[in-house]
Amino acid sequence: MTETVAADRTGRAYPAWLSRRGPLEWLAAGVLALLLLRFLWSLVRNENLLLGEVVGHLLHPDVLAGVWLTARLTALVFAMAAAIGLVVIRMERSGNPLLGGLAAAYVWVFGSIPVLVQLLLWSNIALVFPDITFAIPGVHLDAMRLVTPVYAAIAGLALAMGAYAAKALPDDDRLTASGDILVTTLQATSLVSVLSITDLLGVVQALEERNHLIIPLLAVAAIWYLVLVTAARGAIHLARLARGRGQAHSR
Repeated sequence: MTETVAADRTGRAYPAWLSRRGPLEWLAAGVLALLLLRFLWSLVRNENLLLGEVVGHLLHPDVLAGVWLTARLTALVFAMAAAIGLVVIRMERSGNPLLGGLAAAYVWVFGSIPVLVQLLLWSNIALVFPDITFAIPGVHLDAMRLVTPVYAAIAGLALAMGAYAAKALPDDDRLTASGDILVTTLQATSLVSVLSITDLLGVVQALEERNHLIIPLLAVAAIWYLVLVTAARGAIHLARLARGRGQAHSR
């Protein structure tokens, strides 16, 4: 029988040999460290990167506006996805075969189709349903005007992330699962740039078209996504620490 130990974060078992340490690991770590330093030094010395432009655009007003829109979009979609996920979980556990089947179908469809494809479908929904009536006599809404790119992005992301939440939230550690959903949602918001929305990536692409600083501006976007994801993970880590202290005091 294979000896196993528990993982620190998830509690899942993994083979004991994965935790063994030896001289080869130190050698590999040293080689990787040297390669990383070499790579970083080459970036600093590379004139094509234009580090001055990277630094100069980090706090550009348009970039900051894109960061703010990305943060708001993430918060809204995360809240909607969590609510959808909880409803789907309740349907799955209801014991009703119809509700359970609908929940399973929802997770299958929206969890299988790539998020980008869903966004494109929602942005072109007016081609299929030009008039939205809600089955109410006398109600005729122009889908082209009603389903704006922003609303299409919110609907597409919320439904896609809702399917992801329905699969992640049943985990015993819901706080960690919520953190994963939050980070995944944040990363997925970058896809809304294809709908000409001025989120972080959308703003960067617009600036690229004006000044042709492709690599420096992509570096700006990468840095800001690193900051946002790190902040999200940090918030979840602080919440986990607070929960641990609360549980310790209650004992």
